[in-house]
Amino acid sequence: MKNSFSVVFALLFSITLFAQPGTTKPAAKPAPKPSTKAVPKPVQPVLKNLDDSVGYCVGISVANFYRQMGAKKLNTLLVSRGINDRLGNKQLLIDSITSNTVMNNYLTLLQQAVPKTPVKTVVKPTKALLKNFDDSACYSVGINVANFYKEMGVKKLNTTLVSRGITDLFGKKKSLVDSASINTVMNNYLTLLQQEKSKGNIKAGEDFLAANKNKPGVMVTASGLQYEILRDSAGIKPVAADDVTVHYRGTFIDGSGFDNSYDRGQPITFNLRGVIPGWTEGLQLMSVGSKYKFYVPYTLGYGAFDYMSIPGGSMLIFEVELLAVKKN
Repeated sequence: MKNSFSVVFALLFSITLFAQPGTTKPAAKPAPKPSTKAVPKPVQPVLKNLDDSVGYCVGISVANFYRQMGAKKLNTLLVSRGINDRLGNKQLLIDSITSNTVMNNYLTLLQQAVPKTPVKTVVKPTKALLKNFDDSACYSVGINVANFYKEMGVKKLNTTLVSRGITDLFGKKKSLVDSASINTVMNNYLTLLQQEKSKGNIKAGEDFLAANKNKPGVMVTASGLQYEILRDSAGIKPVAADDVTVHYRGTFIDGSGFDNSYDRGQPITFNLRGVIPGWTEGLQLMSVGSKYKFYVPYTLGYGAFDYMSIPGGSMLIFEVELLAVKKN
């Protein structure tokens, strides 16, 4: 889901609700494992269960973003229709390309202090249900909200409570969920979703490692990191405080690659404290000039959450060649 509005919505979600687990480091440089620890579930007497609480909190977050952008109201019927159509895989009233265009135009209009000339949409919807630009924008809000959650594995949202959250916030009514609980609800929900989504990858990785540790030449550390020495050397070894320069190749269990410094034609240099635990530990076993293969459990890699092109729970295989060490 790589379009401008989806990016905007992901940004609004992280700003208005909570800081998503993860990092901002490039894929070429493994990053610290995100936290997957769930916090206690909130008890909400008005909202019967976590799904109800999530629906209401989604509505609050959507309304909060658009109110900050300058919107006075949203047509909750069309927002809900967009969510239900997208999550239900129904024929959309506005196609995805047009929806993105509508949303970019809508956000531009909201940001104009005194909009003198309306921003023209690239493709004007002709469906009877969408009578004007505001209707198109609200339906598109629903589509893009649904896109975000669909990407996370959500099958449905309680749009009655999404609408209630939007209406309460725009109407300045007392919220059914306080701000602190909104953060807790959404962290719990996305943690549960990601754990479910990652379950298959975690199982596949555990099975692979259980068989791999018995192969000749494979060694296992106390943390569960597995490694093979492909080429040994008598050079100096780094410690966690040092900077290292390496060439590496990263692959998944099925052999498909996700990152490769050789293809880029240059090695990378980084501090050992700034990478995934599997690299921090593994590279301290190596001497300059050596080449190892690391089998990194997800707990020593990127954790249970998706990270860029790496699905949550993935066990990763790295061939790493240590070229230089800079002592700090």
